[in-house]
Amino acid sequence: MEALALSPFPRREAPGLPGDGGRYQLRDSWAQLRDMHAFLQKRRQRFGPSFAHGYFGFVVFSVGDPDLVRVLHLDAQRDFSSRWGWDFTIGELFAGGLMLRDFGDHRQHRGLMQSAFRPSALEGYLETVNLSFERLILSWKDQRRFRFYPVFKSAGLRLALELILGVPGSDVLATRLGRAFTEAVQASIAVLRRPIPPFRYWRGMRGRRHLLAWMQSEIQARRDAPGSDIFGRLCAAEVEGAVLSDEEIAEHLVFLLMAAHDTTASAVTSCVWAAATHPEWQDRAREEIQSLGDPCLTMTGFRETPVLDAILDEALRMKPPAPYMVRRTLRPTQLGPFSLPENLTVSPVSLITHFLPEWWTDPERFDPARFGTERAEHKQHPGLYYPFGGGAHQCLGLHLARLEAKAFLYQLWRQYRVTLASSRPPRFRPIPIPHPADGLPIRLAPA
Repeated sequence: MEALALSPFPRREAPGLPGDGGRYQLRDSWAQLRDMHAFLQKRRQRFGPSFAHGYFGFVVFSVGDPDLVRVLHLDAQRDFSSRWGWDFTIGELFAGGLMLRDFGDHRQHRGLMQSAFRPSALEGYLETVNLSFERLILSWKDQRRFRFYPVFKSAGLRLALELILGVPGSDVLATRLGRAFTEAVQASIAVLRRPIPPFRYWRGMRGRRHLLAWMQSEIQARRDAPGSDIFGRLCAAEVEGAVLSDEEIAEHLVFLLMAAHDTTASAVTSCVWAAATHPEWQDRAREEIQSLGDPCLTMTGFRETPVLDAILDEALRMKPPAPYMVRRTLRPTQLGPFSLPENLTVSPVSLITHFLPEWWTDPERFDPARFGTERAEHKQHPGLYYPFGGGAHQCLGLHLARLEAKAFLYQLWRQYRVTLASSRPPRFRPIPIPHPADGLPIRLAPA
């Protein structure tokens, strides 16, 4: 109940914390939009791994120290609310999703949803994933130069609709639902956060209503005959007599579409970029893939492809799909040496932690070998590597995201050698999720 007493708006100042306390709001905000990585590294060098700064009218205490990150992830005293941390940006659009729940409520809902992400469920999804990517890559047979990110993102949304909702990506219904979902995601970065037509936030809320209405109209049929998609599994979920209500199922599905689709598109794009700029690693992955002899990823390959794993892990270290995990303090609290006031936005920031030179060897260099068994730099500290968050709020679908990413890369690098089609290094925009501003133009050549 403590979270309900918070102001709907987070704090605008942070006295006594390292950093400038958010005094340079406009300057800091635009600097983060231009190049979040450069902004954070400059601040880290000046103030240390944890510091306060402004972000479009509010102050954020960004935490990069692994010890403090671990405290935030575990939150043993229940001082930090994920629900209120995310409320200002996506509270209306994705209300009821796991990130918008705290403590016992979050634990109960996560337990009910767990059945949709167990290894047996992942194995059931793999055929759909492989077929989807087989069709996608086959469509590139005569298209050897294109912008990778928007093409893959569109294909990834069609796959998410099929895996999560059981709607084939080729259906007219998938087009309508996809459009509604895209409007909801775009509304999360709207400047005018009021549902005033015809502006972006209004369109997003309209898309959300459309998604919820369709899902609720389908729930009884899915309860009567649950399918193998995530929708059906949530309808059938039961833990110690508890089940999800119709409204809760619909809210979780809307959130899962956003979480599963956008993070995977960002992660795969980062892998393609990194391996295209370091072809020796692409070659090593291809050798590993060809040694297995399978045309598509199998569950054995999912578990036993260490080179693919290392490339993916290193790309996620350098370009984490969720660089900020946002919390708000429910009461005045102590975080290590820092005294935090109530209602302060606090963020464990992987884009700081993943580049700490005291922990990572040459952190600005793409080096998947750091994740090998001999070095295992990511295992030095439990708060050091968290591309999909950590603790109770670690992404529930992270293994599904890895399955999709590896299944795609397996087929892509088995058939093609990928190079960048532009000599200019891509600039990654941070919102609504990290992605290349130019779409990542690539070239394909037969492997």
